[in-house]
Amino acid sequence: MAKFNRLLDADFQPPCTWILDLSLAFDSDVLNETEAKTLKAVGAKVNTKMKVTVPKGFKTDLASVPRGIWWFIAPFDIARAGVVHDYLYWCIRQYRAAQGDKADMCVVADAKAAADKVFKEAMDVSADHVAGWKKWCAWKAVCWFGYSSIVPREEL
Repeated sequence: MAKFNRLLDADFQPPCTWILDLSLAFDSDVLNETEAKTLKAVGAKVNTKMKVTVPKGFKTDLASVPRGIWWFIAPFDIARAGVVHDYLYWCIRQYRAAQGDKADMCVVADAKAAADKVFKEAMDVSADHVAGWKKWCAWKAVCWFGYSSIVPREEL
């Protein structure tokens, strides 16, 4: 059964950064072995039981939701799912930065697809107070527009 190991435990660092005080783990039911290997290839902590672990000290903005649409879906509505997704995208960015022009873009695309898949599942598990159509819209937004978030950049 897909589940998180705990509630989010993080300290707020203004203006928009949260730092995890404890690791956050998500047991996925939708990841397959190939997707787990792909996520591992970009540096993500994924074990053989399809558990994704976000390490203590990870910096996140919870979910990259533009302030203007918080009336629709706010970052805190999908915070734990957003943290796991942020971590997976961070791993992809780090992989691309380390590999430079030698980065395997098929691995990058497959890792992004797996990260987006985990995000959808994690929202379904942790955001039962959020309407299904809102979670679907958040998931489609990362599928369609998340490519700019996996380009190497200066971190938080």
